[in-house]
Amino acid sequence: MRVATCSALVVIAATVIPLSGGAQRQTPSVEDIYIARSFRESRVEPTSFCDAARAGFGGATMEDRYTFRAVATRTSDGLVTDPDAGVIGDLHACFGPIAGDPTSFNFYAEGALGAVTLTGRGDCLLTRNDYPEAGISGFRCYLDLTSLPAGYVGGQLTTNTVGSRNALADVSDPPGYTQASIATVRLWKRREP
Repeated sequence: MRVATCSALVVIAATVIPLSGGAQRQTPSVEDIYIARSFRESRVEPTSFCDAARAGFGGATMEDRYTFRAVATRTSDGLVTDPDAGVIGDLHACFGPIAGDPTSFNFYAEGALGAVTLTGRGDCLLTRNDYPEAGISGFRCYLDLTSLPAGYVGGQLTTNTVGSRNALADVSDPPGYTQASIATVRLWKRREP
């Protein structure tokens, strides 16, 4: 008796969900999501770009420039098949230590991803040093994104970052790692009434 009741419920539920013509209503998306690789093009001593008034923190120790590169993935499982599938944006960033925590850094950036300009403030955390082998370090970084184009209410950027003895370019030291970051960017849109 229970089996028959459950089957009846499934049939009833299935007949209630479809709209006319069998189409289902799609909720409009309220976010844009990007997956990109940040490719460090330069690292210099901080310039006036990293002043405390702009960055939101004093004592910047590094100023970097990146290009954002598209990544291609295998649709069957999400494996990255090409970490350099074309330039899709840029980022100008400042980093500085957080007092009392040698593993954390302030992070400020301005840039563009496609046609979307953005500004972000956040931090980076050293997660592992000399792992998975000597010379490689893992970081996770976060930016709260503001100054976005009209229609967006905010967003965030998070990274899974690998650093090596070779801070620039494509070839890590030791070789074989994709530098510098794989970033996920979520941009939230203003919901239409």
